[in-house]
Amino acid sequence: MLPTVIDDDPEVDILLGKDQLTVIIDLRGRDSNKLLVKANKRQLYVYDKETNSVIKIISLPTYVEPESIKYETYYGTYIVSLKKVRTYE
Repeated sequence: MLPTVIDDDPEVDILLGKDQLTVIIDLRGRDSNKLLVKANKRQLYVYDKETNSVIKIISLPTYVEPESIKYETYYGTYIVSLKKVRTYE
């Protein structure tokens, strides 16, 4: 099964997989050494460490485990992976 793409922001793509959520953020033109990415259970935050300000807040379509956050950068594009919280229906 292919991941579902969710989001209307042209700078952000959210891929919803079975056990994982992947967020792709286009931040070209910003110094990746000055940025920090954090999450809570339903939102992803991109901070500018130098100015101590929030650049972007991304609402997530499902609950995630914030401590599972992993990210890497490729030429100004951030690829953020988070584990989804298991729900029992």
